[in-house]
Amino acid sequence: QPSRLSSCLAPPPSFLAALSTAISIAVSAGLSTMLLLCFPLALVSLSAPRDEVSFDFGWRFTTGLSTHPAQSDEPPPASADPGLHPAEAQTGYDDSGWAEVQLPHDGLIAAAASSAACRDGCSGKSYIPRHVLWYRKAFTLPAEWAGSLLFLDFEGSFRKTTVWLDGELLAAHDCGYTPFRVRLDNATSLRRRLGSGDSAHTIAVFVDPDNGDEGARSHGSGWWYEGGGLYRSVALLRVPPLHIERDGLFAYSNLSWHASG
Repeated sequence: QPSRLSSCLAPPPSFLAALSTAISIAVSAGLSTMLLLCFPLALVSLSAPRDEVSFDFGWRFTTGLSTHPAQSDEPPPASADPGLHPAEAQTGYDDSGWAEVQLPHDGLIAAAASSAACRDGCSGKSYIPRHVLWYRKAFTLPAEWAGSLLFLDFEGSFRKTTVWLDGELLAAHDCGYTPFRVRLDNATSLRRRLGSGDSAHTIAVFVDPDNGDEGARSHGSGWWYEGGGLYRSVALLRVPPLHIERDGLFAYSNLSWHASG
């Protein structure tokens, strides 16, 4: 069961009283920007707490595909697509032989350089072959989270990333430099099992780190060594149905200038 690392609990009555006073002042002063901030925060403060849990630990990792294991002195296969229902994404897949890792993790740097696999240098002339990467993590969700919205926030994964939950394809993300969010609570296995008690699940992440030997010229990426895999942290986020979406709240000012001063 994930531990609760951070929660935004409902504020005490004294805070709500101060908030009410601030709103009254804003109304009398015509400060619409303050109201835009206060009203959403007041609504969210009355809702259930939210939880953010580190997802950096307990991962298993391997390179290559079950149908085409990676060989250190061989270049990656021309087509490394795992398909829609790969064996590595299924709940019962045996990953006991995979390495145990924690995030952030570079899935390429541990491999030995190989001039045989990288005759043209590859990976920013590092001679490190860009074999495809797999990550798996088993986790349990508490029954009291039923009815909540659940997300995985990936801060960064290089490069082309695909995510499955219990064998169900959930999302794909192509850019290696931008964070992305994957929603979990609308997955079939989670909706069926979470309400009936604590539920065990498996997340599987496939990462194809290939950026091409020519880098930006052909694959929209750099010509230097960029690493590969889940190179930044991942967090599990639980929020109530009533919540402020990520990047959903902002403030701005309307300023006007007159020649008369």
